[in-house]
Amino acid sequence: MGFWTLMEGLLLFANALAILNEDRFLAPKDGRSLNSTKPTKETLLEAKSLLVSSMLTIT
Repeated sequence: MGFWTLMEGLLLFANALAILNEDRFLAPKDGRSLNSTKPTKETLLEAKSLLVSSMLTIT
C-alpha cells in the first residue's frame, strides 16, 4: 500500500465522518431544507444507509 493510497483512504474516512456527524458545521444548501439548519434523524439514517450500501457495492 502506497503513501498516497493511505492518504486517500484517510481523507475518505474523514469525509464520511464529517458527513455522518449530527452537529453539522454548514447548513444544507438544497431547496427542501431551507427552513431547518439541523438535519432530521430520518435524513441522517438515509445518508448512513446510502453510505453503507455504496461502500458494500465498491468492495
